[in-house]
Amino acid sequence: MSIRRCLFVLLVPFLACAPAWADPLYTATFLPENFTAYGIGNDGSVVGSGLDAGFQGRAFVWKDGMTTFLPTPGGASAWATAVSGGAVVGAAQAGEVTRGFIYRDGGIQPIGTLYGGDSIAYAINAGGQVVGDSTDASGNNRAFLYSGGTLTDIGTLGGTEARARGINDAGMIVGGSLPGPGFPDDGLHAFLYHDGTMQDLGTLGGGFSFAEAVNDAGQVAGYSLVGDAAVWHPFLYSGGVMHDLGSFGGDFGEAHAINAAGMVVGYSSFVEFGFSHAFVYADGSLVDLNAVTEGLGIQVLQDAVGINDAGQIVTNSCNEFGYCAPVLLTPVPEPAAFVLMLAGIPVLLWRRKN
Repeated sequence: MSIRRCLFVLLVPFLACAPAWADPLYTATFLPENFTAYGIGNDGSVVGSGLDAGFQGRAFVWKDGMTTFLPTPGGASAWATAVSGGAVVGAAQAGEVTRGFIYRDGGIQPIGTLYGGDSIAYAINAGGQVVGDSTDASGNNRAFLYSGGTLTDIGTLGGTEARARGINDAGMIVGGSLPGPGFPDDGLHAFLYHDGTMQDLGTLGGGFSFAEAVNDAGQVAGYSLVGDAAVWHPFLYSGGVMHDLGSFGGDFGEAHAINAAGMVVGYSSFVEFGFSHAFVYADGSLVDLNAVTEGLGIQVLQDAVGINDAGQIVTNSCNEFGYCAPVLLTPVPEPAAFVLMLAGIPVLLWRRKN
């Protein structure tokens, strides 16, 4: 066979599928039915809540197709909210009492409470520091940092309440707090806490905002009311400015997670009634994940709740028949990788001939 003929045979399979390289951007892997995902780790492990064989709600870790239910520190209901370096955090409910926990090395440990009320752990960083909420004697939520075995109230923006949702590896914490008497009619404001100081990140013009996640560059993702209307949009706070990420035309949307590259995920509604759609925001564009994912069938990705540094996204989905399940989205290799591979074929053929 001539070199030209051989090259043609090798190229045809790749050229035949070339138009598909730009679409889809992700492949879909379904997790078990009636599970709910809350987060994803950099190793691709997904955490959340699911029903066990006895139909009890249990905290789980899913990885590479295998589901592991975590032991509970007491009670029949538990859920996992975040994972980092194999350590998982979340909360368990026993009767009327809810307590946050941290799971690592096969053991589960309650992290306690600030003032005797309920506590929930929402995020953990690579150093094992945990943040979340704990209620005080008046029923107000107070943001805490759990570090070195000690639970600390990190304060507020001047009001009576604060809730922590994210922490990065530098110990920067984000969430929402009542801003105090200077804003008598406002709800929570998104905050960034670092080195003992809590900074008000402001809003998109309304009286409420909330921060959900922060990356190691200090970029913050969350959502905010826009103006005086009952409309809220996802935001990216970067370079000292809160940027409105827009919407799919509806009145509401939220950002839930951000990765090291500044990619943001969440959900947005449409003008017409129906499911909200999960989105990823990157390079200035808000992209509907339902439009760029292969293998969904009739399933609708309603909300993206986590993204890792490899670009994997975990979403929650449902269809019109009531089938609901988390879906892990994995990026499809970029066309450039195939182009580079094709560029090497003539070299391989030359070596073969000689």
